[in-house]
Amino acid sequence: MSLSERAIISNLKFIYKQEGDHLRGKLKYFQHRDDRDTHIRQRDEKGEVIRRWMDRGMGDSYNLIAQNCEKFSTTGLNKDVGARTLVLSPQVEFMAAIPAEMRMAVMSELTDATIERWFEEMRLPQAEYAFVLHRGEVKSDRPDGITQNTKEFIHSHVVLAATIPGFTEDRDNYKVYKEQLEDLHRVSTEEMERIWTRELGAERVQDLNQGLEELTGQLKQIDINKSQIILAEQERSQYDIDEAMLEIYDAMGLRPPEELLDSVYRSRLKQSTEHDSIQELLYLGFEIDDDEPNLVREMEVLGFDFSGEATISVNQDVVDVARELGFDIPADDIADLTEDEFDILRAFRDLGFVIPYDDLTHLDELDNILKEMQDLGFDIPIDGVEIEPQLQSEMIDLDMG
Repeated sequence: MSLSERAIISNLKFIYKQEGDHLRGKLKYFQHRDDRDTHIRQRDEKGEVIRRWMDRGMGDSYNLIAQNCEKFSTTGLNKDVGARTLVLSPQVEFMAAIPAEMRMAVMSELTDATIERWFEEMRLPQAEYAFVLHRGEVKSDRPDGITQNTKEFIHSHVVLAATIPGFTEDRDNYKVYKEQLEDLHRVSTEEMERIWTRELGAERVQDLNQGLEELTGQLKQIDINKSQIILAEQERSQYDIDEAMLEIYDAMGLRPPEELLDSVYRSRLKQSTEHDSIQELLYLGFEIDDDEPNLVREMEVLGFDFSGEATISVNQDVVDVARELGFDIPADDIADLTEDEFDILRAFRDLGFVIPYDDLTHLDELDNILKEMQDLGFDIPIDGVEIEPQLQSEMIDLDMG
């Protein structure tokens, strides 16, 4: 069994030599506080100094450690390194499983074991270091009601010399790249597994590990859900912007850029998958009774496309409606849709209706056809319009098949 990669945090950083004041401030903070808000007593009831630093060659006070960082800093680099700092922090449930009276000792052992083995893995002499143990609290709650039985946050702050005892020189620089950082995290995880298994037993460690894997899965899913919400909000915002721009171009009587039209079309097309065809027909004004289950199929026979690839919107002219119903209408050079006796049939041909140019012997046939179109939902004023063929050669018979 291997522990989850989230079982422990091992975070290594470096501080430049020229940032001596910054380093000293961090060392003082490590010594005097457990967290930002909690000051630690430096002397006991008898006035004796309370030892905070575990000295492994760097000193036991922030002043002495700062002096040794200066002494052991790198030389010959463009920007010399004054010290390296490391945080080791086991996951809170793992640490809470250790008996309370043993937690600080276990954290101290884990810190020493990690540093010593890391340098062994790098085949380097051991760098001097010192560390403090902090007992803080997790400040924020877990999201979406995920329970957290403990908030105690035990971790160590380590200060390492930026150089190591040299083979030929007094001190040698050592570099830490991606490979060394990966080794550090692997070593800290393996040492933690070794110590926790000794203290708790393999079965208990396996249970903790399984719980952490499940928690990780929950947190990842929450991140995914939040990302999807953010993406949807961004897409919606862009949709609103595009629709507003389209209205501006329309109000100014200008043709919108093709990029804008494409963006609006894609947005409307995407939203169309969430619409119901029956509801869209009702939206257009069609009367649909409950006993007409085949109405959509019958309208598809008439040439309507209800594949779910178009969304019907209100306040659109007949050309836009017809395009969204699936009719292939070119963007330019569309005949004006007037409602006089000369233009209406030509306009419906432009909309995609197949109207042959054959003889039409009875004018009442044309009245019936237009009445059928009106019943289908098209706004065609028939009353008061006298429809007479302009020329006998132009009299036609409308075939809706």
